[in-house]
Amino acid sequence: MFLDDQLYEKVKQTKIDKPEDFQTLVNNLYRICEDYFQPKLSEVVGCSYREVTQIMDKTFKLWDMFIAKLDKEDWFLIDVLKDHSYKEAFMSNEKLKEIYDLGK
Repeated sequence: MFLDDQLYEKVKQTKIDKPEDFQTLVNNLYRICEDYFQPKLSEVVGCSYREVTQIMDKTFKLWDMFIAKLDKEDWFLIDVLKDHSYKEAFMSNEKLKEIYDLGK
């Protein structure tokens, strides 16, 4: 299953009754993204920064595709989820951002 489909299914399977449920969902979505790209990074040990950036760009693109699916359905919390993208969370870590930027 593709990353965007995994994320979509997680949202559809999650019942949100209170704000804490949404926060847990977002954390789980981020974890799914990490589970997607970390093995790919392990496969290219000793790779260039450019290859790392390409893997991350693909991860970010798949997140955006997932958001587009929910947006098309007008999912009730889509605006909030758009404001908490995986790329934004990833780039908020200065060390990860530095590594990503080295590959640009």
